Amino acid sequence: MSAFQLAQQVWRAVTPMPLRRAAQPAIARLLEAQVRRAAVLPHEAETWRGPLRVVGLFAGSHGIAASALKAVRAFEALNVPVESVDATGAQLGWLPRSRAALPPGPWIFHVNAPEMMAALARLDPRRLKGPRYGYWAWELPAVPPAWLRHAETLDEIWAPSAYTAAAFAGAPTPVRVVPHPFFLEDYRNIAPEPRRADFQAVALFDFNSSAARKNPEGAIAAFTKAFGDDPAAHLVIKTQNGDQHPQALERLRRLAPANVTLEDAVWPYGRVKGLIAAADVLISLHRAEGFGLTMAEAMALGAPVVATAWSGNLDFMDDSCGLMIPARQTAVQDPQGIYSGQTWAEPDIDAAAEALKRLRLKPELGRRLAEAGRRRVAERLSPRAWFETLPEAVRLAAEAARKA
Repeated sequence: MSAFQLAQQVWRAVTPMPLRRAAQPAIARLLEAQVRRAAVLPHEAETWRGPLRVVGLFAGSHGIAASALKAVRAFEALNVPVESVDATGAQLGWLPRSRAALPPGPWIFHVNAPEMMAALARLDPRRLKGPRYGYWAWELPAVPPAWLRHAETLDEIWAPSAYTAAAFAGAPTPVRVVPHPFFLEDYRNIAPEPRRADFQAVALFDFNSSAARKNPEGAIAAFTKAFGDDPAAHLVIKTQNGDQHPQALERLRRLAPANVTLEDAVWPYGRVKGLIAAADVLISLHRAEGFGLTMAEAMALGAPVVATAWSGNLDFMDDSCGLMIPARQTAVQDPQGIYSGQTWAEPDIDAAAEALKRLRLKPELGRRLAEAGRRRVAERLSPRAWFETLPEAVRLAAEAARKA
């Protein structure tokens, strides 16, 4: 047991809980400062002997976990040795006195800035020789100031879209746009979920990602404006983590008419893809997206997309492969308090309703958009296209790892 661990045990044993809670912010700042000091030390490596490492929250069922899994899969598809390092549950702690360095090589952190210090603390930055990259996603026009402070621990920030890259203006570290890689073969031969109506729409979101940002209320409003209570048209809203936000979930249930169903549960990934594959349209009237994974997945699955013409999805969507809904800028209002300040988009509900009507009346439009969507994913989001966006140092390390 280290001296720090012993001190922790003594502190917990003799200090009253109220005092421990009051001291927690100061302790967290102290721990974070010592991790940052270690992380900004020189960490170059003349040669690379180890595989590429992807650090991620692999145990999660959210977009951050999906991004790490996609990166690992892309390296594997390109025959690049890669190691997955799970940072799920990592917490700040005092760094030990000394630990042997790990074999040098690139480190790619698929964790956002708030989790970065904890991930580094678990690994001990003094052991990590070689360049460090942070794959960070943010959904508003400017990242929080704390994110810019964390950026000094990296050699480069990777942003999933040009929109997110612009949010890092003023960062002390270079910023690069690196989209998510997609494998079309993963989206073929998906067993569709049972349909509930002649015309079926779907919307998906996680309450922990802000219901206001994902805007399911907008999806309900547009769908209802387009079809009223027509039972031959049905909207399925697939959510998760509603139990952690019961008031927001209950509000959404009250808004849903009989031909709108809410499914709040964590589903296996294959079933989620089956739900999208069965739909005539995916609705994403988001107010902001760092990238828009669900929209890209719908395109890969051959489901037409009605989407807000704003933020990260514009890197891979336009009028040739989706029905793009105009929007105006408005001040952020998020009852969950996840986002505040700045602005985001308010999509035009009337335009979205008209787009939904067009898809229902013109099946050939849906077929054309589905084919165009698949082509767009294959052209811009393939593993090979993704690899070409990576910095030269990573591509050289990948080639060296292949030959090792």
